[in-house]
Amino acid sequence: MTKKRKFVYGQLNIFSVYCIVFVLQIVSVIGLQGLKIFVPEAVIVHSNVTLACQYDLEQASLYSVRWYFESEEFFRYVPTEKPPGRKFFVPGLVIDLEKSDATSVTIKDVTREVAGLYQCEVSEDAPLFHTDIRSAKMQVVELPDANPAITLVKRFLIPSETLKAYCTVGTSYPTANITWYINGRKVYKTPHQRISIQIYENKGVTSSLEIFPLSQILQDIFQSTTTYQTSFDILCEVSIFHIYNKNAMERIFVGDPSASVSPNLLNWEDATHPLRNGSKLIISNILPILLVIQIIKNVCTMPIL
Repeated sequence: MTKKRKFVYGQLNIFSVYCIVFVLQIVSVIGLQGLKIFVPEAVIVHSNVTLACQYDLEQASLYSVRWYFESEEFFRYVPTEKPPGRKFFVPGLVIDLEKSDATSVTIKDVTREVAGLYQCEVSEDAPLFHTDIRSAKMQVVELPDANPAITLVKRFLIPSETLKAYCTVGTSYPTANITWYINGRKVYKTPHQRISIQIYENKGVTSSLEIFPLSQILQDIFQSTTTYQTSFDILCEVSIFHIYNKNAMERIFVGDPSASVSPNLLNWEDATHPLRNGSKLIISNILPILLVIQIIKNVCTMPIL
């Protein structure tokens, strides 16, 4: 091959490369781009849910939109077909064709069976048939069958005692998250603050809390306690994703009630007494009496000037 031919072939190769780059740039401008999928992180069981697919075809035409659940196609939209929307059998998935189109698909009466990975695949029409796909996971939630409730081992606490409490919530799926707060301050696990979870089949979940006297939270409470501020609030917050969020709160009183009034007078030693069983009505009636007795005691013991 002469030097002249080599030069010509070299120029042609460079020209071909430029042409390819130019075509790719044009395709990127006029073809499918900006594909996004919108799938809720979690939905309530037996509700209807709409999954969406957003894309920009620019000057290209749409060939098809396909939806998959765990790699199985369950809905396809082809604008050139009559009707354009078509559903495919996948166990547990009930498609509402009237509310499904080129950008979204609606699933009716979702169950736990249809929790998992969803994919949206978009293809543009000839001549390029450029295709892109996006995926996202969805969880199906069964709400607790009972509201959260707190059980206190002791409603009155002195500085040398350990605070013990239990927060129970009904059965749910997935298991609810339980977070503890004292006077709005979140309680974390430390050597002096123990938090454990017990899950009972068909009976829900219970979080137990133990806070020892050396914990910073209890020390701060007892140091800030005054004659007129003799209690603090304990709260457990129960949540499941962004769907469920409820809490229960109880009040704990600082001090020893026996120092002001004998337990026998209130019949607290009786294990069947409503107060020992957590009756809010009895507590609301007795606590004001205790406070009045404490104030009278403080006044009587004050030195006479």
